[in-house]
Amino acid sequence: NLVSDPISNKGLAFPLSERDRLSVRGLVPPRILSIQEQERVIMDEYTRGWAARAEQEPEDEIIKSGVSPDNIRKWKVLQSVQDRNETLFYRILMDNFQDMAPIIYTPTVGWACSHFSQLYRRPRGMYFSHGDRGEMASMVYNWESDEVDAVVITDGSRILGLGDLGLGGLGISIGKLDLYVAAGGFHPRRVLPVVL
Repeated sequence: NLVSDPISNKGLAFPLSERDRLSVRGLVPPRILSIQEQERVIMDEYTRGWAARAEQEPEDEIIKSGVSPDNIRKWKVLQSVQDRNETLFYRILMDNFQDMAPIIYTPTVGWACSHFSQLYRRPRGMYFSHGDRGEMASMVYNWESDEVDAVVITDGSRILGLGDLGLGGLGISIGKLDLYVAAGGFHPRRVLPVVL
């Protein structure tokens, strides 16, 4: 389904002729907004948005280390965009790279990793556990892309001085690959975040 594929989805930017040709008419609201107009909507949410969970966790070690509740709110906004429209996500990230790099990676990603289980929306990488020994070669074929140019692997331990975060460490691989896509020119379908 095209509108469920964040890489192909243009959100409201599909012109009417494309909506008919691609059979997405009626699956998206009838209003047409360009990528630039959608970006303005997201940037408004990004800069003003809603109160972060972190405001309720003043004793959290990550918050004490300097990650602000506003940065966490911004991280959530950007992840929400990435979940529904990766084209728009990377456009926003490339247009605002200097300001957003610390939001999608360090230091904010440390908070995201420590709260990964509560933030999980959809698979963004592969998980290989001890029980998968001997099966990894066949498991990698489950990944949606046959062509991968970059793999970032973490074992989840020693995440930003926070200790062993286990599966939550996948956020490090995801954030680093988001930077590679936005700044290094990698295609989003050709990267693979992994946690061992």
